[in-house]
Amino acid sequence: MPQSIYISYAISPKKELIISCYHDKTQSMINGAALGKADGLKPKDFIKLDKTLRGKDNADIKEGLLELLTTIKSISADYNKVIYRGDLNLCTSDKSPTPCLFDGTINDLFSGKEVHLILESGNKEYVEEGISLADRAGLTGAILQTKSTVKDQLVKVYPASIIPSPAPEELAQPEVAIKDTHSLAEALKKVGIFPQAGADSASTAAAPEVPDEDEGTKLTG
Repeated sequence: MPQSIYISYAISPKKELIISCYHDKTQSMINGAALGKADGLKPKDFIKLDKTLRGKDNADIKEGLLELLTTIKSISADYNKVIYRGDLNLCTSDKSPTPCLFDGTINDLFSGKEVHLILESGNKEYVEEGISLADRAGLTGAILQTKSTVKDQLVKVYPASIIPSPAPEELAQPEVAIKDTHSLAEALKKVGIFPQAGADSASTAAAPEVPDEDEGTKLTG
């Protein structure tokens, strides 16, 4: 029998798009409400969506999930952050981690928004499998965890990636104050920008030499 994906979603007063996505309808509603409770959201504030998959392989799961998330994206625009919580092995027949949850698919769909993933399972072994995949994939901005009903809790946090700001000394300067013109001239001579001065003129650059086309001699100005 084909699996189904169930989603409950809402936008919080803090302009956070909360998405609760599971292969169990009740889990979708309960965990969505739990996420929104701190922001004053009630179960009735959540919109429900579901999708029966065409098949059982990973491509079918990704297609179904993207269809639902694209629907949410097209309806809702007034949010700055996406919080996605759901089964880490969403609809997989062998209970292994769902690849499209670990490869940046959701981040790409909501490009330009901050995306935070909470991926979980009621089975500790499945969470360990998910952690192994997340480590290999370089996952960021996510939490992998066992569900709250599990006695022996396992949680691993993957911080969001941060692009470091350049140090002030690394920034290009619009202008450079020249304090010693003589030192500057000497430096430019060394790299060939100014020609070397004659031996009798140490402090000024010699005038450029122009070849005499008729006699092959050199003239100086």
